[in-house]
This record gives sequence, C-alpha cells and structure tokens, in this order.
Amino acid sequence: MSSDDRIAKAASLLLHSPPGEVDDVFNDIRGIVNDDEALQAQIEPVLAESNMQQFLVVDVPDKEGSKVLLTPYNQVDGGRFHDPNTNTVFAFDHLRRAAYEPEEAAESGEHTELRARLQRSLEQYVEAHFADGFVSVFEHEGSVVSCLVSNKYSPGNFWNGSWRAVWSYDVAKGQLNGSVKVRVHYFEDGNVQLDTQSDFTCDVGEGEVAEAIKKFEAEFQQGVNDGFRQLSERTFKGLRRALPVTRNRIDWEKIANYKIGGELANAE
Repeated sequence: MSSDDRIAKAASLLLHSPPGEVDDVFNDIRGIVNDDEALQAQIEPVLAESNMQQFLVVDVPDKEGSKVLLTPYNQVDGGRFHDPNTNTVFAFDHLRRAAYEPEEAAESGEHTELRARLQRSLEQYVEAHFADGFVSVFEHEGSVVSCLVSNKYSPGNFWNGSWRAVWSYDVAKGQLNGSVKVRVHYFEDGNVQLDTQSDFTCDVGEGEVAEAIKKFEAEFQQGVNDGFRQLSERTFKGLRRALPVTRNRIDWEKIANYKIGGELANAE
C-alpha cells in the first residue's frame, strides 16, 4: 500500500468519529501518519464530508448573529455554502472551521414562502424541545429539506451524544420522507456506543409538514425510551446470574468479614 493510500485510509476514520470527538480522532491520525504536510493535502475533502455529515453549525460571515448548518443540501458550486435566511453564499475552511468570502446570492427557488414558513415553525419546535438544537431549511432539487441537529457534549463525564434528523418534503408529490438518528458514546472504564436510526414516510399537505415532523420525532423518542426501559428491566436482568456459583446467597452486610477471613486464612 502506498503512502497516499495509508493516509487516505487513516483519514477516513474521521467519518466514524463519535459525536464531539472529531478533533481527538484527527490528533490520533496525525500521530499515526507523522507527516502533517502530506496529511493536510488529503484531509480537506474528508473533513468536508465529516462536517456535512455532522451538520456543523457555523456563523455566517458579516451577518452578526446568523448561523446555518453545513449540509449536502446547501452546498453549491465550488464547495461554497448557501444560507437562505440571509441569502448569503460563503466559502468554508474545513480544517480551521471558519467561514469567509461572503457574497450575496442570486434570488432563486420555487418554494421560498414554504421554506421560510417551515423554518419559522421548526425554530419554535427546536427551541421548545432541544436545549442545544439548531435547524436549517433549504430548497434542494425540487424539495424542501429540513435539517435538525442537537449535540450534547460532556467529555468530563465521559459521554457525548447527538440527535440528527433530515426531512425532505416533495412539494409536487405531497410526500414527506424523514430519517432520525441518535448516537451516544460513553467511555468511562470502557467504550460503549448507542447508534440507532429510524425512517419515516407519509403523504401530507404543505401546511401539515411541521406537525408531521413533530409527531414522528416524538414517536421515535418514545421508542428509544421504551427500548432503554426494556434493556434495564429485562435484558440486563437476564444476563445477571441469580445466584453465585456456590448456589448460596451472599450476605452483603457480612462481606467485609468474608474478606478478612479469607486474608487470615491465606496468611496462615
């Protein structure tokens, strides 16, 4: 395998990074490759894919207070990105995570009113239900696409998590297709990951899209909660041995005496 192939393989690990841990994986890759110049030449497209995959929230340059998600649905020619709320197109440095060179975009789109209305409705929904959530709504190939992300990082407590959802409404067909994904990484004294996803589809009118999204996401959340409850009440209990191999119950109040007795026996 050539040097370039090894770097490409190592760089691809970024796409499998747990939420909030891209920098950690990148630093590990730097240590493995040990050639920053060669790595930087190949890492940009992988970082771009990772940032769009994770729905990175970025500040729109020269538009104070305005933010937008980086997604495949608002990427335009030349690797630039479009913020429909401020009608701005900008370049983005994926290595430094910085937006630059803003330009006013030409007015375009057949469903601007629907997109703006859905943006407002989903912003209210996100504010009510996601502590650290953000939503961007775009027009993409004849559909109105809503991208929602909520990240919660707590590396000091050994866990990170993300909620990501994509909802595509085909205006001509009146069909809504969605996918919701939750990923959580817990890494205290181990390495445990939750990675679950659910897909939805239904026929709805333009005025019902936001309510349908709320309904489906609530069902998904309830399903995750039910799964955890069953895991705790049934699955884990089934894995646990009811009695120790001696077939006798342990008197936990006397466990310290057992330990002392064993140590004395060994000393003798």
